[in-house]
Amino acid sequence: MRLRAGFLLLGLVAIADASPRRDPVPAAKLDDTCLDASCKRHALDHFTEALAQQKTGKAERPLRISYFGDSLTADDHIPQALRDKLGELVGAGGPGFVWAAEPHPYCHHNGVLRVASGTWQVNGISTIGTPDRLLGLGGSAEGSGTIKLVPTTPITTVDVHYLEQPHGGSFAIVADGQVIQDVETAGEKKKAAFSRVELPAASRKLELRARGKVRLFGASLEAAKGIVVDNLGVVNATAKALLRHDMPEHLRNQLAHRGSDLVIVMLGTNEAEWLAPKGQSMVEHEQVFHELLQSIRGANPHSSCLVISPLDQLDWHDPKLPPRDAIPAMVEAQHRAATAEGCAFWDTYDWMGGRGASRTWFQRGWVVKDFQHPTTQGAARIAEALFAGLVR
Repeated sequence: MRLRAGFLLLGLVAIADASPRRDPVPAAKLDDTCLDASCKRHALDHFTEALAQQKTGKAERPLRISYFGDSLTADDHIPQALRDKLGELVGAGGPGFVWAAEPHPYCHHNGVLRVASGTWQVNGISTIGTPDRLLGLGGSAEGSGTIKLVPTTPITTVDVHYLEQPHGGSFAIVADGQVIQDVETAGEKKKAAFSRVELPAASRKLELRARGKVRLFGASLEAAKGIVVDNLGVVNATAKALLRHDMPEHLRNQLAHRGSDLVIVMLGTNEAEWLAPKGQSMVEHEQVFHELLQSIRGANPHSSCLVISPLDQLDWHDPKLPPRDAIPAMVEAQHRAATAEGCAFWDTYDWMGGRGASRTWFQRGWVVKDFQHPTTQGAARIAEALFAGLVR
C-alpha cells in the first residue's frame, strides 16, 4: 500500500484501542481443497501431520510456516500473534527466516534484533530490484560489512542464504564473537547457495561479517523443535511484483531449500486500489495468482499452502467512503486459483462481515483510519481466527 500520510505511517505500527473490548473471534473457515478425485487427501494434510509430530515430540526439526504478504503483515503483528499462539501449543522454534536487511524500511520481525553496518545495497520486490531478479525470498543486501542478529528466543542452528557469483567475496558466521565458519562466495556463475552450521550451546548473538562483494538473502535461525513463522511481508508488495521481480526458478529454489511445511500467501491490499471488478485486469490478477502458486507448490509439492483473501476496504479517495468494488471479484479470483493449484483458502472478506465491514472494524478499533490496515487488536483477531482454523 502506498504510504500517503503521517497518520498512515503510525497506523502501520498499529494503534491499540484506548478502551479495548473483548468480542468473540469466530474461527477461520478454511476451504481445505481436495487433492485427489476421492477427496482422501487435502491441501492442509501435511501441515496437520507436521503439527501432530510436534505435539507428540516426534518431530526432528521445527514446524515451518512461511508467510508472504504486504503491509498488512510487514509490521509482523499478524505473524507474531500466530507465532505466539502456536508457540504456546508446541513451543517456540526460533525466529525462522529473516532477511539480511529489511527490503523496505517498514518491514519488521519481532523475533530478532537486526543491525547492519558497512556498505550495503538493499534490494526488494517493491523497492529497488536487481537486473538478474535474484532476490531470495523477497529481498537481498549486497556489499560488505557486518549484519548483527540477536534472536529473542534460543536457537541451535543458523542457515545462511547467499549468492555464489564471479568475483564474489567471503563472509564469516560468528556466534558470540567466535568464528564458526568462513564461507567463500566466488563461483563461475551466479547461483543460490546455502551454509548451515550448528551453534555452540547458549549462543545469543550472531554476526555475518562480509568482505568484498557479497550478496546475502538472509538466514534461518532455528531451535531443534517448536514452531517458526517466517515473516515475508513487504510493504507495497503485490502478487505480480513477487512473481515478476523475483525469478520464479530462483524463488522455487529458495522455498525448496527452506522446506516450509505451510506457505501462506496474503496479497491483494495494494491491487484493490486499481483493479476493476470486471475486465482484463481481473483476468490477469487471477492468472498471476495461478503462476505464483505454481512456483510455491513446485518448490515443495508435498507441503501445504494457504491463500488468505484481501480484507474489506473503503475507498478513502471518495468522501463518501464507499466499499471498494474490486474486493469481491478478487476474492473469487484468488479462490479459483487456490483451488486449481491445490491450496487451501480463507475468505477473510466474508469472515470479517463482507461489504463495508471495515467501517465497523474501524468503529471497534480494529483497523486504522485508512480502513485497510489492522490495528494491534485487529491483527490479533485475524491471527486468533487463523490459529483456530489451522488447529481445528
